[in-house]
Amino acid sequence: MSEPVNHENVDDKCASQPALIWNGVTSYCYDCVSMDGCGFCNGACIEGNTQGPFSSDGCPESTTWIYSACRNRFGYLSVLCMVLYLLGFGLGMGGLPWTICSEIYPLQYRSLAVSFSTATNWICNMVVSATFLTISGPAILTTYGVFWMYGSIAFCGFCWLYCVLPETKGLSLEEIESLFQCDGDKINVRPMEDENLSEQNELVVQERDSE
Repeated sequence: MSEPVNHENVDDKCASQPALIWNGVTSYCYDCVSMDGCGFCNGACIEGNTQGPFSSDGCPESTTWIYSACRNRFGYLSVLCMVLYLLGFGLGMGGLPWTICSEIYPLQYRSLAVSFSTATNWICNMVVSATFLTISGPAILTTYGVFWMYGSIAFCGFCWLYCVLPETKGLSLEEIESLFQCDGDKINVRPMEDENLSEQNELVVQERDSE
């Protein structure tokens, strides 16, 4: 949490901003510096630029002018939580999507289906990367709101997978394939295997005749 703003020392231009899910009133240093042409100094949100405030009222020379990034005494927690998340994700969930995708599809369609799964994954990554800065702005969801949105989507996905994804530990690929087959499915890998065997037998016979 950044430092609070003293509402008695706020310029009209910096007092509020358009917002979608919050009131838009400048209450903290983060709200202040997110607006163009506004900076934070000694509890005041006043007009200025990278060089300093336009007016010395409410901003003594002995104080620090903040224009782009606010101080946060708990900022190290963000770095710590990010490192712990990446560590846990890499050891746990990081490899599971690729493992599951390589198991659940029928053998004759596996390469094509995995290609679609991989493409979907990277397209979603691209969408998140391309839209994050826009939707995390104060005028839309704010940084807090956008991470709450991502967390809600992840939680809904977890609940859905918990209900529909069967356990595949200790099962062969054929047994896993049967778990995902419905009564109306007409997928049968045996004819393909028999056709391959017959072709191999024909080649063996032709080689023997040629000798």
